Amino acid sequence: MFQSEVVVPVIGGALAAAFRRVREEVAEKREQLVKQRAEQPTVAEFYKGRGVFITGGSGFLGRLLVEMLLRTCPDIGNVYLLLRPKKGESPQGRLQGLLNVPLFDRLRAEQPHALDKIVVLPGDITELGLGLSQEHRALLQREVSVVYHVAASVRFDDPFRKAVFTNLRSTREVVELARGMPQLKVLVHVSTAYTNINRDLIEERVYEPHLDWRQVIRMAEQTDPASLWAMDCLGPKLRDFHPNSYTFTKALAEKLIDDVASELPVVLVRPSIVTPTFRDPFPGWVDNLYGLGGVWAAGWKGLIRVTPGDGIVFDTVPADVVTKTTILASWARGRGISIRPLPDGAAPKGVEVVNATVGNEIGCSHRDMTWGLTEAGLANDLVFPGMIRDPKYQVVSNPIAYELLKFYHHILYGLVLDTAARITGRKPRAMKMYRIIEGAMEASLPFQLRQFKFELVNQRLLQILMHPADEDAYCIMEFFSVRDNLEKFKQWAVDSIRGVLVYALKEEDNPDKYRPQLERLRMLTKVYHGTMAAIAGIVVYCIIPS
Repeated sequence: MFQSEVVVPVIGGALAAAFRRVREEVAEKREQLVKQRAEQPTVAEFYKGRGVFITGGSGFLGRLLVEMLLRTCPDIGNVYLLLRPKKGESPQGRLQGLLNVPLFDRLRAEQPHALDKIVVLPGDITELGLGLSQEHRALLQREVSVVYHVAASVRFDDPFRKAVFTNLRSTREVVELARGMPQLKVLVHVSTAYTNINRDLIEERVYEPHLDWRQVIRMAEQTDPASLWAMDCLGPKLRDFHPNSYTFTKALAEKLIDDVASELPVVLVRPSIVTPTFRDPFPGWVDNLYGLGGVWAAGWKGLIRVTPGDGIVFDTVPADVVTKTTILASWARGRGISIRPLPDGAAPKGVEVVNATVGNEIGCSHRDMTWGLTEAGLANDLVFPGMIRDPKYQVVSNPIAYELLKFYHHILYGLVLDTAARITGRKPRAMKMYRIIEGAMEASLPFQLRQFKFELVNQRLLQILMHPADEDAYCIMEFFSVRDNLEKFKQWAVDSIRGVLVYALKEEDNPDKYRPQLERLRMLTKVYHGTMAAIAGIVVYCIIPS
């Protein structure tokens, strides 16, 4: 049932040489501009004494942004976080829960009082005015000079109104708040690299959407609640080429930001598929199962055995690479310079865009996961508790073969597990999990079956333009060496998968303890295959005339 050929990741050779040239070119251009770079302020100097307002500070990228700003900019002013109130929990109590994670251990050790600069403001991005009180609104407009709008709903199946209010109208409300900030230096809007998936090359610019963002907000606000179901039914027609409400509303929000670029200092950052951290504050930090993290978890648990695909490489960017790129973008725009000026030296029209991506050549693929679970033997080194069978993974390009293998490895196996659970008096859970996995895979198909290419000019320019003293904290070029050799690549894979196990799933990393369970599951899987083969043989024998 599984492919027998040896699977190896793409490493070394021409690929490593190409990325070595990229790193060398960046280093050469840095050296050529070393005098001019040294005359400008560092990131820490730019942020000295500045108040910062962050939406989405409780999310994955938001918390990384808070940690890195506080750790690398010791003289930064207060960092204001918008947090939605929760019943029975004070904002300060919720903050302590958000900070009491390993992500902030390094910061606590190096700067014990840095976290005291975080100020929580109750609010809600889905409400008008962000749900801020007049007092807090006045406070922000008086004290803040840097704004990060990171908050968003990344769910693909959000109803029309919720998606519009969360991802689009909230952007308008952040802009309105920023208009009243006399000290504003920069407003950073974090979008997604997949707002224009109808294009083969996604450049670092805003594309004209097919609908006006103002009209879409009015539709969401004015539609009668009883008629919202009809709006959800019309979703695919409203979205045009967008596969879901997330990319649709994020694309409209980009146009909104582009429209205000002539009056506000704005910059737009587009991450692709965000994965665990590569280096900072330590390798492997991740706090969710979105994107490939969920696939890795399901694969290592033995849930996913087959997946559709034909060798597509995903643009997977480590979370700390995104965070460093985002802060550098704020630094450049906040200083009033253009990242990529026109030939005559003038700033380009509209908002400047930075694709926080890494390129298809260096990203992760299903092939890499197949290698990790077979040839590399990572299933023996990283043993996940609660496996339902020994982990294996196969990519199937033929649609008919995929459906057959999916039925055998997922549906039929899930039915067998649930039947056994009922017989032994336990709660059946396998088919419920497989329904969730099937829904997630169906939603991600538009991104799995097509190769995207992203322009990286502005990202590389930021790496060149940074102050020499900032290279240790904000250089991302080290990541582009992970495919130089097998040892580096394997370490990156181990760090990422262990991060999913320890930080996202919050489970024990103790392979010696769970390896005997893995061996038992391997034996049970062989029994399953043997039993199914015997049943199939009996059925064939019975239906074939003698």
